[in-house]
Amino acid sequence: GEKPLVAEAIAEHYMPIRAGSGLPTGILGALIGMADRLDTIAGCFGIGQKPSGVADPFGLRRQALGLIRILADKGFNLSINTVMAAALKLYGDKLTARDTAQEEAVNFIKGRFVNEQTGRDIPAETVEAVVSVGFDDIVDSRCRIEALHSASHQASFPLLAGSFKRVMNIIRGHQGTDPTPALLVVAEEKQLYDNYQRIRQEAMPLLDGHNYPAAMEILLRIKEPIDLFFDKVMVMDDDLAVRNNRLNLLTAIADLFLRVGDFSKMAVG
Repeated sequence: GEKPLVAEAIAEHYMPIRAGSGLPTGILGALIGMADRLDTIAGCFGIGQKPSGVADPFGLRRQALGLIRILADKGFNLSINTVMAAALKLYGDKLTARDTAQEEAVNFIKGRFVNEQTGRDIPAETVEAVVSVGFDDIVDSRCRIEALHSASHQASFPLLAGSFKRVMNIIRGHQGTDPTPALLVVAEEKQLYDNYQRIRQEAMPLLDGHNYPAAMEILLRIKEPIDLFFDKVMVMDDDLAVRNNRLNLLTAIADLFLRVGDFSKMAVG
């Protein structure tokens, strides 16, 4: 006697039943299926009942993969940390492992996501480059992985990845990201700064709009200016103000690229 919409949602919330099987066609079934899986994962991790080795008595790996597939199929932008925190909160004082449950549960889902992506023939280094700088929204993470994977086939990419690796090594531990134009004294660093300003102005709206393929096309333009900078400019100048300003510039450039992924983790050979 249930309404067709309710009956369909109840039936579809079990989907996918197994790897490779069909997904919910309706929004309501998808939402209920996601809620059910999040509740199961939160409850099990909340009492310390997490998979260990090959042992997975509650089928949490299958539950996590089902959640990932539904989110990807429907294109739902959802904060995994936010919904996991909400799912755990619903258990009140019944949990025995509350302090570690959220972090462990999110990392568990991230592990399933990484496996799912590499199973799609995406290189592990590309997946790691993206999830290492942030994993919260599965749809957004997939978009960044696909954009980075596509860009990695361009002839200029290995050289850019090599330059970015050098940038990350030089700026390690540096916090400043606001270069002062008046402290730029060499032509090549001025050129790099000007290019960075133009690229940032064009790329930021695309990054904010999650249009990562278009953003990557713009970010790749920094390759030649950054190569010239390293050829002609000594970053660690004796003048502390000049040195810090150059580090600020490189850190600002790195932060822009890290909106997509950590290019230093990509192969350069």
